Amino acid sequence: MLIVLLPEHLQPDSPGPVRMHWWHTDRDGSLLDTGHDTLEALHGQYPTERMRALVPPSAVTLYRVRVPVRKASAVRAALPFALEDFLSQELDELHFAAGPRRPDDRVAAAVVEQSNMVFWQELFEQAGWRLEALMPLSELHAELPPAGVLRVQQSPWPTDMPLVIVTAADQEPVMMEESLLGIWLQRRLADRDPEDRILELYGVDAGALNLGEDAQVIPGPDLSSELLEPALRRATDTRPVFNLLTGPYASGMAAPPWRKMRTTMIAAGVLLAVMATQFGLETWTLARERDRLQAEINSLFDTTLPTSRRVDPVTQFREALEGGGSSGNGGMGGLLYEVLAVSSKDGKAEIREFRATPVDMEIELHVASFAELETIRASLAAKPELRETLQGADSGTEGVTARLKVERSKS
Repeated sequence: MLIVLLPEHLQPDSPGPVRMHWWHTDRDGSLLDTGHDTLEALHGQYPTERMRALVPPSAVTLYRVRVPVRKASAVRAALPFALEDFLSQELDELHFAAGPRRPDDRVAAAVVEQSNMVFWQELFEQAGWRLEALMPLSELHAELPPAGVLRVQQSPWPTDMPLVIVTAADQEPVMMEESLLGIWLQRRLADRDPEDRILELYGVDAGALNLGEDAQVIPGPDLSSELLEPALRRATDTRPVFNLLTGPYASGMAAPPWRKMRTTMIAAGVLLAVMATQFGLETWTLARERDRLQAEINSLFDTTLPTSRRVDPVTQFREALEGGGSSGNGGMGGLLYEVLAVSSKDGKAEIREFRATPVDMEIELHVASFAELETIRASLAAKPELRETLQGADSGTEGVTARLKVERSKS
């Protein structure tokens, strides 16, 4: 993931390409590389990385307010009215983002100008980046010191002027120039009870702050080198606790709009896959049936018309039957017609198999009894142009099966 720090006092009319400090981290937030470059150059170097940005303290203000509602959407709706007394600008000109609820049951909130939000997002989009999260820089140092303690530390971040970080259990983190720290602390300590005027100063000279005698100062070493890595880990959390990309700006950080329909799309995809599989199986089954029927037609053609070259069996069968029926001498069509006329008269017999040539035919008949068989043979023998021969007969419980050979008489 890439983390970039927006420059302080960045404006739409800022001259030249905008260069930003950046940090490249792995999934655990461990630092892999760092540098100072433009967004376009970063896109060329890391085209597939995810991008998050940090907003400097000069562009965003953090508050802690009491909001009685608990639902996230209700908290966001109530923030402008809860902060109205602290703001000098019109509410329509400002963007409000809700942060986590603190141990004192108050809600952290951030306020930033709408124009800056639009400008920052356009800046990243023009460079080819889809901004995933936009976080206040101060919020990365929200570790709470003990109650009644103001903790002051040197900032580890590269900024135009050296900054210090002030944290307390009853307020959001504040980052300011070190030159302003003395005046700010004097006013802040004056608002606190005497027992709560405890200062922890890490890497900050207490003598330059002109603090009153009632302030209890606890000095400590400069720990700024140890603050950067934990802050980067917080910045790379899967769900950042404080993200300015909410409300009208949420589409830039959240998952793409189609992801909300992912469940429906998956279900539709599964249904389409099932339908496609079913269609494929039906097509395969029909193709097998077609091939089987074609093979049976070809086999029947080779049996009944052994001397003909197979081109279109159905048409050739039809032409043979029509030609045989219309010819004066009979032929296979006429012979088949006469045999069928005799055997099917009064529904006496069932032809189960036959093999025919233009001059003779072998058929297998199934009749109810030998008497019916003899009747059929007598009817065939009564036709002077036909000669029949009984080649065999078997009787069973279901009737008699006989094999006859019928041919045209040569006389």
